[in-house]
Amino acid sequence: MDLYLIRHADALALGERGNTQDSERPLSDKGFGQAKQLGTWMQRKGIALDQIFTSPLVRAHQTAEGIAGPMSPAPPLQLCPELAPGEKPKKLAKVLRRWGGERAALIGHLPDLPVFAAWLVGSKRAQIDLAKAGIAYISVADEPSKGGGALVWLVTPEWLQE
Repeated sequence: MDLYLIRHADALALGERGNTQDSERPLSDKGFGQAKQLGTWMQRKGIALDQIFTSPLVRAHQTAEGIAGPMSPAPPLQLCPELAPGEKPKKLAKVLRRWGGERAALIGHLPDLPVFAAWLVGSKRAQIDLAKAGIAYISVADEPSKGGGALVWLVTPEWLQE
């Protein structure tokens, strides 16, 4: 299974443009551009997705939509409460095992995505710095489990600009 862990793109600060709840913070103009750039880059690199799982928070869902837009065919989006802040890696792994597909993007947040990445590669101490609109590609030999994956590459938004 190929997993692309993607931190949401740049979002407005709490209180900016009247938003008062963290879960409702939308992407900034920069963030919308980053999301589209991610989808374009993935398409250009031949990365096809079977599914995009997204945290229910607005900024993550908007990132998922921006990524899917330039991709052909556009992968389906699925809200995944297990990608919301504070969820446990085992719960997310269980969702992926039930899904059973081959290639998925997971759109989420700090510190949860790096914690999940560390869990997959088998080390709680792994420090995986995932920038906004950054991607960690983890290859999982069988099913997602603790120590069952390998970090193949980590890309920051700056690397996407060509």
